[in-house]
Amino acid sequence: MADPPEANDEQGSNGSRSKIMSSILDPKLLAGEAMGCVEFWSPLGLTVIVLWLLYRPDRFHPTVDSAVLSALHLTANASNQPTSLRYDLAIELGLRNSHKRLSIRYLDMSATAFYNGTRLGPTTDALPTPFRQGPKNTTVLHPAFRGTVAVDSIVAAELERKLAAGMLHVTVRVSMTLLYKVWLVSEIFFYDYDCRLCLPPPRDAAPAVADGATECMAVSYL
Repeated sequence: MADPPEANDEQGSNGSRSKIMSSILDPKLLAGEAMGCVEFWSPLGLTVIVLWLLYRPDRFHPTVDSAVLSALHLTANASNQPTSLRYDLAIELGLRNSHKRLSIRYLDMSATAFYNGTRLGPTTDALPTPFRQGPKNTTVLHPAFRGTVAVDSIVAAELERKLAAGMLHVTVRVSMTLLYKVWLVSEIFFYDYDCRLCLPPPRDAAPAVADGATECMAVSYL
């Protein structure tokens, strides 16, 4: 007895599905597709790995090679006005490219000083960007922070204590956008560095000078 038409259709459909699944799960076909993916992605993946190993952007750290603090003191205001803090700080900011053959491109950069959470600045002059730095090269920039800012009584009291103790702590936040490029692959990194400076207070109208490099540590990156 012949099978009903419905049964024949179902058997044919099952057979087609079996053939399709067999072709999809064919080891040779799967191996070919895998090799195609490897051939497509390997150059890019290898380049990214080489890019990271060559540049190691996590090891790049600016340094403050010297700092001159000419003023960091309170100024008297009217009784109903907040106390003002006058500041005058100049630093030498060193940027070192230690690679033997590869360059670094600085797309953007800014610097801001802080005392006890109070913002001093940003710099009186914009930092010179963009620029390219060749291999085995050091670039020295000279950010300066000068001005007056209002502070509350807590910051004012803390500054008085630090002045009496003879040591002041100022943080310089350096933000920069770096471009690294290897062959046809380029990568952009955004970094924030904190440079923590310890300086004696200026005395008798003579500025306080701090020599010796202070390494700036990365506090955020993307």
